[in-house]
Amino acid sequence: SNGKSIIILSEKSSGSSACQNLLAKFANIRHVANTRHYENETLYWTKAASILGKPQLKMVDSEVPIPQNRARTDLIALLQKNLQEYVPPTDDHELIREGWRLLSQLYAPIFLEKSPHHLCQWSSLELIVEHMQAIEDVDFLLIGLIRNPMDTIYSQYQRWKSPPAKVEQQWLIAYQNLLRLKEIVGDKLVIIRYEDMVSSLEYLEPVFQFCEVTATAPGKGYLHRKSLQKWKSSRLFGFTLSAETIALAERYGYERDELINEAHPLWPIVQQLSRAAYITTKPARSVARAL
Repeated sequence: SNGKSIIILSEKSSGSSACQNLLAKFANIRHVANTRHYENETLYWTKAASILGKPQLKMVDSEVPIPQNRARTDLIALLQKNLQEYVPPTDDHELIREGWRLLSQLYAPIFLEKSPHHLCQWSSLELIVEHMQAIEDVDFLLIGLIRNPMDTIYSQYQRWKSPPAKVEQQWLIAYQNLLRLKEIVGDKLVIIRYEDMVSSLEYLEPVFQFCEVTATAPGKGYLHRKSLQKWKSSRLFGFTLSAETIALAERYGYERDELINEAHPLWPIVQQLSRAAYITTKPARSVARAL
């Protein structure tokens, strides 16, 4: 029987880790055991795009796009650390195609990959679509995970002090890409709103069907709703979305009142100071994490 692959596509801070953990708990999915990134992320398809010299956008607070040679070294290291006695082929296309097929075999019955670095990179998405057809003995399902852009932007601002205007632009590109991708792959892509996922597992039903499992009753309250609309209670967070972003979010079912924030006159200063403080203390945090 065919292997199965699920790929979660999203912007950062959109619930992909929660989705991954939920599917690991209830749906027999497995993810890579060894990777140099957090949360079992491989960045497989952005590295593949780098290896093949395809164009990519510079991501906010990220090493992506990774230089070509580093990406190739990285991908080979990933495969060698996870697959026993792996010998990489000399052809890059074969490296990418066979690498994914072997990972899907190793992490059967369902190999799950989530890296929130793919959705804003159209070249990575094109490679995924291409390999959905090229790897005939692996069945693919894509999950497009979206969260209210204000929550996504605020969460990244809280964690990394990422400039909200830059994150907004990345969000806009990512979720325009998702609509384009849906037109190409149809039912092979399930679009799920984070807010729906945390309210009921029924929204994941197409994913559970693909995994051939039934969502069990204990799973119904597995995810919490504490992280919704936190930005509304932050008095100094005065970032406001552009009309274009609001219009795109409305296409995904978000209401205008969920997206509108009050501008704050001190916001530009608050943002600059918080970002500067974050960058200044970054080396100390890196040392602490390494210890």
